[in-house]
Amino acid sequence: MVRLIRLKKLVNATFLAAAREGRFEQLLQVLHPEVKFTVHTPNGTFVTLGATEVATRARVAGSAARGHAATVNGRPGVISWSKDGTPLSLLAFTVVDGHITEVTALVDPAKLALMDLPDPV
Repeated sequence: MVRLIRLKKLVNATFLAAAREGRFEQLLQVLHPEVKFTVHTPNGTFVTLGATEVATRARVAGSAARGHAATVNGRPGVISWSKDGTPLSLLAFTVVDGHITEVTALVDPAKLALMDLPDPV
């Protein structure tokens, strides 16, 4: 449990804050150089590889999203909702040796609607 709390802190306090504030260098510090970012959308699955590319996407998306900590299949994660309470995205992070090595995102409204997600925070 303590390890998961530390991982959530890395994800929430460091990665998300840097993404929201557009701090590119701080994003690069928490991402593994070969990080894999997989996004599941209504139009298919898209994969981005490498810290520079993932940090660029996170900086753009992070400025618009306001997420809250979650545990996703035992991994630190983030869930975001729209103002009307509709789920917007669900992210799960894999962290190894203090670096984010993988991010998996679900942004498909139909799939999110079928999930048993908590109410908006």
